[in-house]
Formats: sequence, structure tokens, C-alpha cells
Amino acid sequence: MNSLEMVEENCRIASLAQAGQLTEEDLAVLEGVKAKIREKEKVGCTGCRYCMPCPKGVDIPGIFRCYNAMYTESKSAGRFQFGQTVGLTKEPAFATQCIRCGKCEQHCPQNIPIREKLVEADKALRPLHYKIAINLARMYMFRKTSRHKL
Repeated sequence: MNSLEMVEENCRIASLAQAGQLTEEDLAVLEGVKAKIREKEKVGCTGCRYCMPCPKGVDIPGIFRCYNAMYTESKSAGRFQFGQTVGLTKEPAFATQCIRCGKCEQHCPQNIPIREKLVEADKALRPLHYKIAINLARMYMFRKTSRHKL
């Protein structure tokens, strides 16, 4: 929802809905949509964040969201989102920071093999040219400037 009007409209529609209103056909359509989305997703992460915090600062749900976006939207959209939300944050949150401790997997309600999927996601999200671009952008954005008093 992007506006107060959208919130109000959703609340209005929700207030009119009743249990059991959906037909078998409606439910079948919803199941079909869910199946299509799951076909394209690479990781079944719901973004619940039970895997967080990572002791090394890896943004696990953020990485998985961007990885899935590469296949549900477009590769460029997923990589763009990755650059904005993971790659160009002041404190790095890359999958390569993972020390494979497994703490995240102990808390994941979806039983995702997080350590394995982080490796896959990083390869897809950060091909060599993208790693170079992100590193250059990080160097520029977070450079330490020395200021001399005159």
C-alpha cells in the first residue's frame, strides 16, 4: 500500500469479507498463482528474520529476497535491489562474510539450507563485474577524507 486511500480501501474490502466466501474455483486460482510464484523462486524464505542476527552481519533475508527477485522480476531488478539494500550499506552484509556456523539454520522455520543457498545467491547476485562495481562504489561512498585546518 502506497497511500492512505489504499489502506482505507483494503480495510473497507476486508470488513466486507466473510469466512467461506471463496469458491472452489477461487481457491484453485489462488493455488495456481502460488505455484507459479514458487516455480520461479530460488529460496522459500518468508523474510521472518528468525535467522537473524547473523554473528558476522550477513543480511540473510535481504540476500534471499534479492536472489528471488532476480527470477520473479528480472536479473537486473534483483541485482539493483541487492546493490541498494545489501551491497551499498555502510556495514557490509555480503554472503561471503558467512563463517558457516549454522546458527541461522537452527532457527529457520522453513528448514532452508541457508549456508548452501547463500553461496548460490552470492554467485548469482555478484558476478565478477558486479563485485568490482560494488567494491568501487563502496570505496567512493565510504572513503575516509582527511581534512586539514588552514
